[in-house]
Amino acid sequence: MYDTPTRHDTATLADQSSNADQFTVYLDQNDATWTSQRTYITKLAEAFRQRDDIRLTATASDAEIVHLNYLNPVGRVVHGKESLRRHLQDLRQTVLRDGPPVVVTAHGVEEFSDVESTMYLETERLQGVADAFKRSLQRRFGRFVGGIIAISSMDRQFLADAGFSNDQLYHVPHGVDPGLLDGELRTDGEFVLHVSKCSPHKNPRAIIETARRLDGRFVIAGKGWAEQYGTELEAIESVEVVGYVSEERLVDLYRSAAVCYFPSTYEPFGLPILESIACGTPAVASGNSGGRDLCEKSLVLVDPHDVGSHTEALRRLLANRPLRAAMGQAGRRFAHTRTWNHTADETLEVYNRVLSRQQPESRRPVAYK
Repeated sequence: MYDTPTRHDTATLADQSSNADQFTVYLDQNDATWTSQRTYITKLAEAFRQRDDIRLTATASDAEIVHLNYLNPVGRVVHGKESLRRHLQDLRQTVLRDGPPVVVTAHGVEEFSDVESTMYLETERLQGVADAFKRSLQRRFGRFVGGIIAISSMDRQFLADAGFSNDQLYHVPHGVDPGLLDGELRTDGEFVLHVSKCSPHKNPRAIIETARRLDGRFVIAGKGWAEQYGTELEAIESVEVVGYVSEERLVDLYRSAAVCYFPSTYEPFGLPILESIACGTPAVASGNSGGRDLCEKSLVLVDPHDVGSHTEALRRLLANRPLRAAMGQAGRRFAHTRTWNHTADETLEVYNRVLSRQQPESRRPVAYK
């Protein structure tokens, strides 16, 4: 995910009065504020707080259902848990079944996929060992949870193919902030926009090569690009690297770009894809992403390794303003059906299904096929 400021709700989870008719939920808000996982759970919490039938609790023991923000518990320690003690407490309750039923959200399961290796280790041998360890750990941990939310249908299928029970798996995509749906459509910049924190899985080689071939204005927003690829990008006169930008500046870039471009080799969801079409700007995006689940009339899906198809799709859109306008309007309409409130509705449905299958007397793990 790319880095942009996130407005976190500073209210405590226990700031709502108790009501017998409310469904009580414990959300794992133990991730560091800079992580995309924290952004996800914060947006979900904000949507839940708008409802009269949900009460968020500060402790897992007070809830009817616990929602954790990981399928790989060790990975979350590595990537930013604020309190290790609270994390271990959540794990203990989950594994010992010493509390309410548990739902987890998986924010990426590339180790179960057929896509390229993960972003963290570049040595193939080490990557293989790390992925095997993560697969084993997640299979074991998954036995103790009632439901696993995948944020894309692609990831849900990867988990199903890996042997997780279909009854245990759910697909609930991310939402988009309603603020992105406000304002007039404006795609007058005649430039291609890419937004991300620079990382190997964002497919930087394809982005650089596509920028060379296009010979048109190409804007890259997000941390790390100047540090990692500054020399190569500076050699392409049409490329402008703007680095980290404010939320307001990012929305302006989305709305003024002619087309957005996201060729990741693997993307668990790809929130910038949804954000760009919500702003009325069509996208060219990797088929290895949550783009599969979005409006097909608002984006073009490409093979992340076929740079020729990337440049062809971008050139076609750059040359056809009426087509871009039609795709932008279609994306805008679709985004109204994909807000965080919709994500909250679908997540609540997962809770209900997990509870309907719960057998309190049984403490045995969920069995795999």
